[in-house]
Amino acid sequence: MTGAGFTAGHGRRGSRAPAAASRAWLLAAIALVLGIALLVAAGNVRAADSNAASSTLEQALAAYAAAQDTASAADRPAAFARAERLFAAAAQQGGAGADLWTDLGTSALQAEHLGTAILAYRRALAIDPDDHHAQQDLLHTRTLLPAWVPKPETGGFLDSILAWQHSMSAAERRGAAALAFAVAAVMLGAALATASSALRILAVFPFLVWGLLIGSVAFVRQERAAVLTAPDTVARAADSRNAPARFAEPLPAGTEVTVAETRGAWARVILADGRDAWVASSATEPVEPESAAADSRAAHL
Repeated sequence: MTGAGFTAGHGRRGSRAPAAASRAWLLAAIALVLGIALLVAAGNVRAADSNAASSTLEQALAAYAAAQDTASAADRPAAFARAERLFAAAAQQGGAGADLWTDLGTSALQAEHLGTAILAYRRALAIDPDDHHAQQDLLHTRTLLPAWVPKPETGGFLDSILAWQHSMSAAERRGAAALAFAVAAVMLGAALATASSALRILAVFPFLVWGLLIGSVAFVRQERAAVLTAPDTVARAADSRNAPARFAEPLPAGTEVTVAETRGAWARVILADGRDAWVASSATEPVEPESAAADSRAAHL
């Protein structure tokens, strides 16, 4: 009797093992499908860069060529301003890539619109951090601002540690995070199915990579880098028109800031040297184009 009971119990325990393994593989398969779906979604964001409206873009390129051929120096800014408006219209139609933003920045620079130029170059580099033309043009445009305006500095110790982050766009980081999640899910599922402690330990590493990449994307969004595009913005000590001016001179278009918070029609910004001030939200434009809609919705709450 005892032997029969032992045999029956052993059989039940033995039948549970394949069922547990099947569930583990099923969970791994579901996680893999989810990871692939995230990867495809990230790829679609990246692929959208090539879908700019061709007709408007062609008009912008033609206007830029015409501006270059303009003989009169007095007429060149207006000619480049027309190209700038067309490049901006093409960007607003969606799918703007780094090249389009760089062309917009160059047109704005020639039209003497430094704020729009710096914003466009920053957006180009947000898409392609290795774009050499955008890097050089941004550095040059910054030199045209008054010497007292704080400019972002690079090359420090923290920048060297986070160099990998600056070499990848947000879309590339989201894609890499999705891939890391898929790999980790498969490894974890295999570890549960085979009861392998080694696979469980190894699965920790792609999960760490996934968390690091997701964290970097969230951190960049939280930073909310922006550029002042309105000319001569008076920075104030509080969110009120009656508040005293924060600085002796107004901030020129092209000043690069970080938006720390928004309050109604006001935004508290932090300059590159760490000083903060309140400015009208309408004077700022976010570097990440997709955050503009969120800022607009928040302003109406």
